[in-house]
This record gives sequence, structure tokens and C-alpha cells, in this order.
Amino acid sequence: MKISKILIILYLLSFNILNSNEINLSKNYLTIKDFLILKFELFLGNNINNLFIGGGLTNVAYQNINYTVKIDKKDNIEIILDAVMNKQRYKAKKYSPKITDCNQVRNKIFLNKYGYSFLTRKYNNLVNEDSLAEKLNNTILNISSIEDNLKDQILEKTRIKINIIHPKIVNNLSCGGRLIDNELKLVLK
Repeated sequence: MKISKILIILYLLSFNILNSNEINLSKNYLTIKDFLILKFELFLGNNINNLFIGGGLTNVAYQNINYTVKIDKKDNIEIILDAVMNKQRYKAKKYSPKITDCNQVRNKIFLNKYGYSFLTRKYNNLVNEDSLAEKLNNTILNISSIEDNLKDQILEKTRIKINIIHPKIVNNLSCGGRLIDNELKLVLK
């Protein structure tokens, strides 16, 4: 009885070993497109929390941020962010989002800076094309097989769209443009 159990176990183990040898991951390669999407998603996942720090005191308080990253057939990268304003705070408070809030969402996530002076709310040039490009090159595009001219092309073809979702739908705001633009532009619905 014991011998038959041992033989059955050995047979099952040898079957598992044969099946595991059939899987060969070295034949499957990850494309640069897939790798870029992964790197953007990891970066966004790690840096979304920058937006919640100081929320309500120095900037708009958000309760949730959703994002998607896609690459189309023409190799254009599109990042879509949905920033949901804090429902409790802004349902009662009379505040409508502005284009500066939209830019600050991008700035806080990618550089952890507002890009606007605290008191006057005017653009202060701490966030610009060079600082955004440098950050992206050092964190997302730091892939050894990508040459500098390809990195520049990727930066030019990377677009972002930010939807700020207010508790009152009429106050929703969308902005967009190149990810590295100094200031994003209002997107009409």
C-alpha cells in the first residue's frame, strides 16, 4: 500500500517536472510599448500620493485619482487622469476648479511641485519643459536601449488629459496638451 502511494506521488512529480520544462519565458519578449506603459503606470502609482499631501490647505483636496495609460497605433502615448474633488468639502464650499488646478495636478504628480506661487497663484517657472523632460528621462525613459533622439520623440508624442471632477457636474473641468508643456490648455467638452 505504501509503495503504491509512493509510486503515484513520484509519477505526479515527474509529470509536473515535464510540464514545467515546457514553459519557456525566454522566448517571449516585452515590447518597448508595453514596457513604457508599465513604467508610466508604476510611476503614476508611486507618485499619486503627492497630490493628497497638503490637500485643502495649499491646494484643492482630492478624494480619488484614477488614471489610464494607452499607446495608439501611431505610437502616441496618452495619459488620462481623473481627479475627483473631495465631495464633502466642495459640495458646500463655493469653489470651481480653474486651469491652474489642472496644471497643479500634473505638476504635483510628476515633479511634486505646484508651479504657482502660494499667495498670488501666478505661474512661477519652477515647473517647465526642461524640468519635466529631465524628470521623465531620469525616471521613465531611463531605458538603455532607447537613444536620446527617440526619447525626445516619445516626449513630443506623450499627451496628458486631466479631468477635474467636481461634486457639481457643471463645474467639471478638463485640460490637456503635451505632458511636458509649461501650462496645459483648457479642453472644451
